[in-house]
Amino acid sequence: MPLKPCPSCSHSVSTQAESCPKCGHPINPKTNTKTTYIEEKSSGLSFWGVVGAVILAIIILSFC
Repeated sequence: MPLKPCPSCSHSVSTQAESCPKCGHPINPKTNTKTTYIEEKSSGLSFWGVVGAVILAIIILSFC
């Protein structure tokens, strides 16, 4: 397991660590997959919301 110095405090930190154990400075922050999933899900909801609104408008206008 190779070590590298922390950019903040120069403490030796594993290259696989997410943050420095001494000062907490992020070393290799992982990407958040939940954010990606939520963004994809919300864009799908907005699409179906627009489709539903168009269908509802057609139904309402057909009764007038």
